[in-house]
Amino acid sequence: MSIGLENMFAPVAAICAGTIMGYTGFGWIQLPTEGYWWCASLAFVVVALDLYKYAFHRLQHAIPFLWAMHSFHHSANAVTFITGGRHYWLERVLADAFLPILAILLRVPADMAIAAGVIFFVPDTCAHLNVRMPLGRFVTWINNPQWHRIHHSVLMEHRDKNFASFFPLWDILFGTAWVPRPDEYPATGLVPAERVDIINSVIWPIRHLRHREAKNELG
Repeated sequence: MSIGLENMFAPVAAICAGTIMGYTGFGWIQLPTEGYWWCASLAFVVVALDLYKYAFHRLQHAIPFLWAMHSFHHSANAVTFITGGRHYWLERVLADAFLPILAILLRVPADMAIAAGVIFFVPDTCAHLNVRMPLGRFVTWINNPQWHRIHHSVLMEHRDKNFASFFPLWDILFGTAWVPRPDEYPATGLVPAERVDIINSVIWPIRHLRHREAKNELG
């Protein structure tokens, strides 16, 4: 239900993003694409996009309104391949519609944008696989199931850790890294656990914010 609504409103997000870029101008920086410069520009786009994803992800956990939507993703009690695509429908729409920052700053050719999308698809999808695959010293090199499982952990010591989408380096640099032990695979989900059905997949943020307000009043 949530994924269907997300896809249905995707054209609206595209129109809003296009309107914003039309008023502000887009592609202020034109990246070189001749010869080996194409690969260098692609690497720059991947790093810049990953830093943006890291920053926005931290905002999703810090701002109550954004967390109310993002918590839908974290409500999955078992992190699986499907969890990677399980986001509240309005979350992606708002991000794409009102925050086209990189599109304003960088003029990225279509083929480079497609390549970047493929590059991010692999770690972002694989990071939600429910597998035990310890990588030893390489666990901090690229996002992986064990690194991202810490982010979904129910344990307090893991809260607001391992935000990275592609490079765990951002977590290390900005103090949000939790390097998991080889045998560290904690339980995942929200505490307390939340039940999700078709109705909740539509009204989730309202319900979650009300629960938060009630909890604050009791506290």
